This record gives sequence, structure tokens and C-alpha cells, in this order.
Amino acid sequence: MIKRIRVRNRKEVAAELHELHEEVKNETKRGIVDSEKQKLFSSIKVAIDQLKIDPISGIQIPKKYIPKRYITMADVNNLWKVDLFDGWRLIYTLHTNEIEILAIVLDAISHRTYEKYFGYKKR
Repeated sequence: MIKRIRVRNRKEVAAELHELHEEVKNETKRGIVDSEKQKLFSSIKVAIDQLKIDPISGIQIPKKYIPKRYITMADVNNLWKVDLFDGWRLIYTLHTNEIEILAIVLDAISHRTYEKYFGYKKR
């Protein structure tokens, strides 16, 4: 049996993506093309489209490295990331049952924020 695949965004992520999309639309109206925001938004769209096809296409983060913020945020027991434009990361988790695979996007974060959340130290 083939399972249905759905991708959902956490409310906060949906709001952030909507705001980014509006900024990109405004830039486009003003004739701005190929901006940093446009590249980031495009890379997020591509990543989400890829998750709809193959939800395990990201890089799985070992359980021992899952930050507590994600465990408490969405009762996460698995965490995945997709590398985006300019060091940004899309962070998501998967929930499955007999019928479907649900990919929940938890964050779209900069490289600096990713390092902070995952406890990387600057040298």
C-alpha cells in the first residue's frame, strides 16, 4: 500500500513564510530580481515540494542531537534538516501511520540560529 504524503507548517512557520512571500512579491513588483529573499523563498519552496515527493530526502539528525526545544515544541522523536540557500536550514519531523506520512516543518532558520539551537560553539 502506498501511503499519502502531506507537508504541514507549524503555525509560526506558516506566518513567517507568508511574510517572506509578501516581501518577495513586493520586490518583484518593484522590479527587483534575484534578491537574497527571493533566493531563500525559492529554496524553501523547492525543499517543501521535494518533501511532498520524498519525505526522507533530508538529512536525519541523530536522536542524541535533537535540541530540547523541538522535543517540547511538537513531541518530536525524529528530526530532519534540509540545507537551503545561504546556509539556512529547514527543520522538520515525520509522523507516520498506516495511511499517511506527515512531514511537519518546525523551523526555517539561519545558519547562525541553527548553530545556536544545536549547541555549536564558535572557535
